[in-house]
Amino acid sequence: MIARLFHAEVGENENAIGAGTVGSVCWEKFARYFEVELREVEVREGYYVMDPAKAVELVDENTICVAAILGSTYNGEFEDVKLLNDLLLEKNKQTGWDTPIHVDAASGGFIAPFLYPELEWDFRLPLVKSINIVSGHKYVMN
Repeated sequence: MIARLFHAEVGENENAIGAGTVGSVCWEKFARYFEVELREVEVREGYYVMDPAKAVELVDENTICVAAILGSTYNGEFEDVKLLNDLLLEKNKQTGWDTPIHVDAASGGFIAPFLYPELEWDFRLPLVKSINIVSGHKYVMN
């Protein structure tokens, strides 16, 4: 059901699969445990989401993915996954790299499909390769 909601291409005789983690601190833990350099795009006053152009500037041949958040902790705003996808497609084309996108569905993963069905943030975009399920604690489910 979630795979269909997020437009995953799952064939008639196929099953969607996934894994789980807890909390947004998973990025720091992952980087520390697997010795990965974590690069972050700083927010600035009046602009509280990742700037896709700045994110793509940080991408190099060692980048394993770029993560975007659909529902920022600060104000619930969606990061522009479509623009990130388009800019990263161009950079991949120029460099020959294959840098994918991970979407942290945060608080927006169960909102966007219903309120903004035309919004392209999910598996409809060619570089979106993984999406984590929405954060239950944002819906007072813990």
